[in-house]
Formats: sequence, structure tokens, C-alpha cells
Amino acid sequence: MISKDKVYAKIKKTGNLPTLPKILLRLLEACDNEATPLTEIASIISKDPALSFRALQLVNSSYYGLQSTFTGIEQAVVYLGANSIKNIAVTTAIHQVFEKKRFDTVKKFNINNFWWHSLLCATLAKRLAKKTGFSSLDEAYLSGLLHDIGRLVLISTYPKEHESILLDTEDVQNELWAETQLIGITHCEAGSWLIKNWKLNSLMADAIRYHHEPLDDIKEAFPLVKIVYVSNLLGDNSLNYERNCEAGEALLGLGPTDVTEIFEGATEEVVEIAANLDIKVQPPPPPRKKPKKSTEEAIKSADGEEKEVPAAAIAAQEFEDDEKAQALLTAKIKSITLLTGFLESLVQAGDIEAIVAAFEHCVSILFDIEKVLFFLPDKDGVLLSGRTSASNNLYQLSHGLTLPVQRSSSLIVKAHLESSMSYLTTDDEPENLADQQILSALKSSTVLFVPIVADKKPAGTILLGLPASIKALPQSDCKLVKVIAQQVGLCLYLERMKEKKAEEIEAERMAAVSMTAKKFAHEINNPLGIISNYLMTMKLKLTEESDLKEELGIIDEEIARISAMIDQMDMFSQAAFTLSELIDVNKVIDDIVQLTRSSLFDGSGTEISFNPDDSLPRIMTSRDAIKQIMINLLKNASEAMEDGGRVAILTRVAARKKRGEPNGIEIVVSDSGPGLPDSIKANLFKPFVTTKEGGHSGLGLSIVYKAVNELGGAVSCSSKQGEGTSFVIFFPQEK
Repeated sequence: MISKDKVYAKIKKTGNLPTLPKILLRLLEACDNEATPLTEIASIISKDPALSFRALQLVNSSYYGLQSTFTGIEQAVVYLGANSIKNIAVTTAIHQVFEKKRFDTVKKFNINNFWWHSLLCATLAKRLAKKTGFSSLDEAYLSGLLHDIGRLVLISTYPKEHESILLDTEDVQNELWAETQLIGITHCEAGSWLIKNWKLNSLMADAIRYHHEPLDDIKEAFPLVKIVYVSNLLGDNSLNYERNCEAGEALLGLGPTDVTEIFEGATEEVVEIAANLDIKVQPPPPPRKKPKKSTEEAIKSADGEEKEVPAAAIAAQEFEDDEKAQALLTAKIKSITLLTGFLESLVQAGDIEAIVAAFEHCVSILFDIEKVLFFLPDKDGVLLSGRTSASNNLYQLSHGLTLPVQRSSSLIVKAHLESSMSYLTTDDEPENLADQQILSALKSSTVLFVPIVADKKPAGTILLGLPASIKALPQSDCKLVKVIAQQVGLCLYLERMKEKKAEEIEAERMAAVSMTAKKFAHEINNPLGIISNYLMTMKLKLTEESDLKEELGIIDEEIARISAMIDQMDMFSQAAFTLSELIDVNKVIDDIVQLTRSSLFDGSGTEISFNPDDSLPRIMTSRDAIKQIMINLLKNASEAMEDGGRVAILTRVAARKKRGEPNGIEIVVSDSGPGLPDSIKANLFKPFVTTKEGGHSGLGLSIVYKAVNELGGAVSCSSKQGEGTSFVIFFPQEK
């Protein structure tokens, strides 16, 4: 025998219950519109069993810790708020889209008919409750709406078994028996367990549990059970006039006229709801003593004659409508999912390159647009420069695209300055040459200009080359593109603020260190000078044969070494290099190599070589700064290789490192030393960081970093322990 506990455990893990795509779409649209009142959202939810249950499940969960239980949908929606309801709608829709294949195996179950029956029973229960004076109309409505929730549970948890049951059974009693045999519980038990498990209402659980029991067993039940029982009978067997009247009379004391009136009123209400939601479903015929054909619907034509429409034709129309709604729902969820992924990518983007790449991927998936080109302003806002990700087909082309912001009549610049979205087409025959070239470069007959705005200021323009089949994006897509561009603008703004703040912090730190170093050098040099002079006086008083004279010489050497370290601190605190001239960098480096070959490397077993690039252009820079940089790098290399090794220097022409910068030159200084540990590499250019012992100041590379930055260049280091270290210095050809 199948264990019920195992069945309930499996049900608990199932999660999502299917609902009508059209209702989900209507709910998503309502939640997207900030002007939609919560009462309207509650009205939509109250028309669907699965959504109603999900809302009540959430509001009555331990997360909210409420003292009393909610049974009214409107109260629950108001308490949860719009954001929570939207999360329910989106989550349900996502599950429904991605679990569609699981439900595709269920052919016999008709979600439209299920929805109709559930809503009809809810409406009947509310009207019966009102007629009989039952205290809570909301409770009666909700019980009727959820009375068959167990069917959805079994379909979600056991789709194949449930399909087999529907195919092989002809009436409810056989169906209940088959559910017990194949699954282990009936849909009545499943629904009742679900309600009890979420502590909604024990009487509601009973009403669901007993709605298929024999009529005689229900006569002694509480009113809510009787109301739901009669509602289900009317909703299931509207043609069984005698049985319905018997149940209405026996359980609720209602005569045939009352039963018929309530049924017709409820049916009319549900027909109107279905029409408002654009749900096409065949309503059951009204109760009659002599039933008409159950497989055909009578529809009056314009001339008043009745026409018979086959049920198969109506079912086909329902299927077609469902497929369209499912396709729309899939598209909606696809957009939401992709936007969520896009926003996550933006949050995780470490630099501008990653931000651009995230946008390109997003518009490619959402709108099938592959041609994307950014124009971003430089730091001074003078130039707009082309930008793409490295994987973009326009990457190489984008390098040469720059537009002066104040002197260009291009529509690209106009979109940037005015923060306005506009189109450029081949039909327009643009006068500006840059605009003509853009159409040619993107190979598109239509280009959409999307402005980027950050901190309420222009932050660039995005160019989207539309596919040949599209002349313009729909208004809804334009709004979506604009929203995405706003997120890009925000991320670009934050990235630039981060870079600016890092530069400010670094400048302040270096200034503080420089001031400290200068003060430190001044304060120490004075007593050192006095001590050195005193030692010199003592040496003059001693004879040449005195042992003390040799010891004083050792002290003097140590003082000289300390003085050299202080001089290095003083060098670190020097003002920026201001004298620039057109110099031959190869010549300056060659002079330094000749100088240090004898002073730093002679007798150490270290070989030094220089391989200059003869095509290296002269650049405007400071000769003294280049000398200082090279001396510190070579001194650093010589100290790293006390047991000998190789130092190689080369120069070369280099392309620009950043957009908007000119080409330049590179100086590469490599050694075969022991390399640098990761802990040192992370703070390599900070003052007082060193791998050496014996009183080294750790200022050499900080001086290099400071000098290179003052000259408008950049320095980088690559090192691997046991394989050596290499420094690459870039200087722009034009400052």
C-alpha cells in the first residue's frame, strides 16, 4: 500500500501550481503599472485558485508571524503590498513557463474548464452563503474557489498518473478510487492537507475534504461543508435538476426556484468575468428538467435563429487562445529573466568593458540587435570616443572613432547633448559625413541613437543598428531600451566615481607620505650632520695607528648609508617635474646604462643589456625624471640579484593603453631575479614596501610610480617567483 506520508512529503516539494496564462499576464500588467490600485490586483488574484492559495500561503506563513489567519484575498493583498504580489506573479509565471514541458504530458486535463468550475463554485458558494445567512461570505467564496485545489496538486506532483486516471475513469467515484490506487490519496485529501498544512482554516479544509462524499453523510456537517458541497454539485452537474434540488432542499433548505436563480446569477457573473479577462470557455447549460445536447452550445445569430456550434470547435478555439497566451507569457518572462540577469551582470561588472559587454548581450537576446556601438565622453567631456566590448565585431573599427563634442554637427553628438532618442536612416540622406559613415560602418539602413544619462548629465550615446526587417522599434521596446540605458548610465557613473575617488585617495596618500618624508629627512639630516662632523674631528685627533680610528670609520660608513636613505626620502618628496623638452629616450637610457654598469653591476656577476628600438620617436618629457626612473629600477634589479643574473632593457613603439589617449613608447626593464611574492605585488608601488632586509627604505618603486604618473604615463609589473620580474613603462607621444 502506498504511504500517505511519502505522498504528502512529495507534494510539499512540488511547489508551483499551474494557472491560466491570461490571468498571469493580466496580473503582471497590473503590477507593472504603479497606478493600479491594490483592490484591482486583489480582484484579479481572487479569480484564480492557484494565485489565491499562493497569496494566502505567503501572508499566513511564519515569516509574517501573524496572530490571526487571513482568509480574505483583498485583506491579504493589501497586507502583502504590491512588491510581494508582483514577486508572486513573476515567480508563478517563471515556474509555469519553465515547467510547461512537465504539464505537456497532461492532455486530458483542461485548465480552462478547471478554472471555470472553480470560479463558478466560488461564486455559487458566496451566493448560497448570502441566501442562507452564513456569517463569512469571503470564507465561503474562498472555500468554493479552492475546493478542487487538490487536483492541481496531483497534476503537478503526479502528472502521468493523473493523466492515466482521467483517461480510464468515467465518473467521480471511479476517479477517487483510481487516485487512491495509483497515487495513494484522493484529490480531496490532497487539497484538505494543503489547507491544513498552511493553517488557513480547519472548516475550510473539511469542506474541501468532503465535497464528494454521499449526500446523507453531509446532512450532519457544519454549514460551510454543506455550502461547498451544493456549490460543487451545481457546478459539476447543472443538468441533474432533481439531484440538485434534493441537495439544496436537504442541506440548505432551498427550493428549486432558489437553486435555479442562484445558479443562473452565478453563471452570468462568471461569464462576465471570463469576457473581461478575454478567457474563452464553454459555460455549462442552465439546469433544466429536460436537458439539451451537452456537447453543443446554442448561440443565437444576428437574425435571432439558434445555431449549433460543435463543442470540438469551441475546444479548438480555447486551445489556440491558450497557446497565444502561453507564448505571450513566455516572452514576458523571458524579458524579465534576461533583465534580471542583465542587472546582475551590471552589478558584478568590474570595469567599463564589462558594463558595455553586459549591455551588448542584453540587447542581442531581447531585441535580436547585434550591431551595438557606444560613444563615451573622455574625462574632460571634450571628445566622444567609440567603444565596444572586445568580442564585438565592431571592436577594431571603434578604435578610430572620435567626435569633438562642441564642434560636431553629428546626430550622435546631438543625442548626447540633448539626451534625446532619435533615428538615423538611409532615407534621411544625412548631411554630416560622420553620420553617413556610421550607416556604412554598421551596415544598417536604420540606426537608433539611445542617450546615456548619469546624475542628470549627458554620459554618452549608444548606437543600435537595427536588423533589415525592422524600420523602428515598437514604443514598448523603446521604453525598455531607455530603461536599460539608464541602468548602464548609473553603472558608468559609479565606475567613474570609483576611479576618481581612488585617484584622489592615492594623490592624498602620496602627498601625505611626501610631506612626512620631507619632514623626516630634514629632522634626521641635521643631527646626522653634527655626528658626522664630530666623528671627523675625533679622527683628526687620533694617530694613524689607533684602533679606535678604524672603528670610527665603520660608524661613519653606517651614517653615510643612513644619509643615503634619507636622501632617497628627500627625492620622494620633491615637487613634480615641470621642465619638459623633446628628448631621445634611447640616448638617455643608454647614458644611464653606461653609468650603472660600473657602479651597480660591476663585479656582481650580473649582466646588463640594452636593446633600443631605432624607430622610437622623440617625446616631450622630463630628462631628469627618465633618469630617476631608470636609476631606481636598475638599482632595484641589482639589489634583487646579489648572486648574479641578467637585466635586459628594451624600448618599443606602443599603441595607446586607454581610449582617447595618443600612441606612445614603452620602456621594458626585466631581470632574472627571484621574483616577487603575491603579498608584495599587491602593494608594490606603495611607500616603504620592500622585500629586502638590512635597512632598505622601500621607496625606490614609489619614486618610479610617482614620477611616471607626473609625466602622464603608466607603469605595470609582472612577476613570477623563481622566474624574475618585468616592469613596463608607457609614455604618451603627446601630452
